[in-house]
Amino acid sequence: GGELGKPCRFVYYPMTFQAFQTLKPEIAAGLPRVDKGVASAAAVIAENRTPSEVSEVAAMSEAGSSKGISRTGSLADSLDKMSMSTDDSEQSAMKSTIDKVDEMIAAGLILPMRFPDPGKPEGIRTFRKPILTMKDISFKYPETDKFILDKANATLTLGSRAVIVGGNGSGKSTFLKLLIGDLEPEDGIGQTWKHHALRLSYVAQQALHHLEEYVKDTPIHYIQERFRQGLDAEVSKLKSIQLTDDEKEQMKGTGAVYAVVGRQQRGRALWYEVQKNGRVAADTQWFPLSEIETTMKPYIKKLIKNYDQKAQALESGMAIRPITEAEVLAHLADFGIDTQLAFGKIRQMSGGQRQRLVICAAFWSKPHVIALDEPTNYLDNDSVAALTKALKDFKGAVVTVSENEAFVAEISNEKWIVESGSVTAVQLRDAKAR
Repeated sequence: GGELGKPCRFVYYPMTFQAFQTLKPEIAAGLPRVDKGVASAAAVIAENRTPSEVSEVAAMSEAGSSKGISRTGSLADSLDKMSMSTDDSEQSAMKSTIDKVDEMIAAGLILPMRFPDPGKPEGIRTFRKPILTMKDISFKYPETDKFILDKANATLTLGSRAVIVGGNGSGKSTFLKLLIGDLEPEDGIGQTWKHHALRLSYVAQQALHHLEEYVKDTPIHYIQERFRQGLDAEVSKLKSIQLTDDEKEQMKGTGAVYAVVGRQQRGRALWYEVQKNGRVAADTQWFPLSEIETTMKPYIKKLIKNYDQKAQALESGMAIRPITEAEVLAHLADFGIDTQLAFGKIRQMSGGQRQRLVICAAFWSKPHVIALDEPTNYLDNDSVAALTKALKDFKGAVVTVSENEAFVAEISNEKWIVESGSVTAVQLRDAKAR
């Protein structure tokens, strides 16, 4: 976790090197060997990676460009077996770290992650009651004729620990984005329902998806800017919430709804209070959600989602939570990001540290649901173990795309298999078995 040119904190491990290799395989793999030297400082700065990462990439590059070696026959078989053996070894080492995570956190060897308790959405008293459903949803990208998902179904409860699996190109990440609202299903096909008070956060596969505008800033500044308005700026960018230019024009028409200003539960139905052009602001009208969804223009549903988002921010305390330096520092510390990192530039952070940062930001709003796309890709074994423990202790729902077997085996109680355009749910264990 150190930075180039600054003092580092040294940790003493009272054990043999062989024992250290078992405990910390990712560090041992980065140590110099006869065939793999230490990366230069210039290379580290140029590539914005850790020394071991630069060394490994260089070694792989040299191996791949060696002349006179053809990867055929027995050599290819040997390399494949070595790769499989390495994968098995890595999974075994990761499982070992996950199994000992409590002991290692207590000893100060692993920086923990502590997720806040989100509470339960209004009216949800059990872990088995649905909080989000998708029924007969279909989707295809505009430039293609083939449907990636065709009449797909899913039900999410507060007790769900769902892992989305499937072959390459099967639509796993697409399905996750549809679930969280970063993509919209085909118009007029299927139904999506989400509890009106449900808070949901999303961590993309690439941390830079969230950080690209802030790499020259500090983690403190990133958190402050993302939540400056009392709302999560990332949620406001979702396609299911963001108004298009055409929809903004529709709002200007005579008698058109231009704002949603209230919400009431009347019996089992939700009613929303709206303002229309041509009327004074105080002359509002109330409509049931069912009528809005079936008889009014689609953009009004986006206005409703924006209103719900503001109400959720008030309910979680996010809207009034101070974004002072002290408050942000305390939140960062809960995710293993110390003061030195907090005041440094994001571009100086390693891939794993950036991943911790975006996970940390996702939990500022105290979400009921956390959606993660390949969250372990840039984390070392220690951080994967810390994330695994935090997710197991989390009192909300989890949906993730991951091929990390050790991670998935620990956290999941449901498997959603995406195949041939459909989604099949398989229950692995009870919702309360966390």
